[in-house]
Amino acid sequence: MRSLFKAALFPLLLSTFCCSPVDPQPPASSQVASKASPASKGKVVLIHGIFDTRIGLPSLYQAIVNDGYECLMPSLKPVDGRDGLEPMARQLEEEINRKWGTSSKFSLVAFSMGGLISRYYLQELGGALRCEGLYTIATPHNGSYMAYLYPGRGTNQMRPESEFLFKLKRSEHLYDSLGIPTTSYRSAVDIVMIPLESPVWHRSDNVRLWSPIHPALLWDKNLHRDLLRRLDLNRERQLN
Repeated sequence: MRSLFKAALFPLLLSTFCCSPVDPQPPASSQVASKASPASKGKVVLIHGIFDTRIGLPSLYQAIVNDGYECLMPSLKPVDGRDGLEPMARQLEEEINRKWGTSSKFSLVAFSMGGLISRYYLQELGGALRCEGLYTIATPHNGSYMAYLYPGRGTNQMRPESEFLFKLKRSEHLYDSLGIPTTSYRSAVDIVMIPLESPVWHRSDNVRLWSPIHPALLWDKNLHRDLLRRLDLNRERQLN
């Protein structure tokens, strides 16, 4: 019976986690805008979620680049996280170092599973020393019951009360000690986030929006505006 339940719900899981099948490369206008800018406001890393690469992120990427930021969108493998979130965090570290070296400062904007990958990179691999802000979107900080519907180490780590989540909780104090601002965006009707309080992160600014499906937050203009406002405010704080 449990196997039949999983088989019936898997298509729903896949469709609600995945983003629209658009061109994985940033639009040419975004690339030109990034290169033409005389001096970028700062650096932003945009991290995708499960079952995705970077193909669902161009709308948010475009908004970030148009606001004057340099933006990196790595593709982390395997996309379903079957080998665990730790190797994906190490890939993230490698991509950032390859692009900007080992000392540049940056902010992280991460969707869904990408938020947990980002937290592992920051909290366990030393990335927090370079981080100017962490902004997660529909990330299961407290685990999601939907993670029981797919096999693999990564989804096991995203289940409520997993050892991986406990490990992150034990080291999350560094955001306070290093003064790193954090924001968690969530939808009040996101069925992937069950329980619905899963994205509520107690040491973060929690912003509730209304989007009908899991990836829709990525295209939400209200989220774009709030995120850019926070990036700009944090930039001013860094300059002062």
